[in-house]
Amino acid sequence: MKKVQITLQALAFLIIAVFSLQSHAGEWVEKQYGIKGSWEVIERDGKTIIAFDEKFKTKNGPDLKIFLSNLTMDKINGQNVVSSSVLVSPLKSNKGAQEYVLPASVSLDDFSSVVIHCEKFSVLWGGGSLK
Repeated sequence: MKKVQITLQALAFLIIAVFSLQSHAGEWVEKQYGIKGSWEVIERDGKTIIAFDEKFKTKNGPDLKIFLSNLTMDKINGQNVVSSSVLVSPLKSNKGAQEYVLPASVSLDDFSSVVIHCEKFSVLWGGGSLK
């Protein structure tokens, strides 16, 4: 009987571990402009990376940046994105695969969405839900 208990405990631990490594990935949600492709969060060499796939494409614009926001996609807008977010990086390109390494001090658990935003004109291009 003890062997079964230990096995069940090990199984429960494994299930908890798998759910705690919840994957963050999705399609882009349009706010002001369409965004094609998908994104995912990956771990590589001890770093957390937001990766856009090769199908990523959106309208070009001035001052486009990637932010992590503590607001959900239904609550975020061009006026509140900067005050509710942490800057990840300027957008490298408006098309194609690209990766953004998050600062080591940033925990995805503290954020609800990843967004593309034109800071100069306060225009939220779109984003995706991290939760």
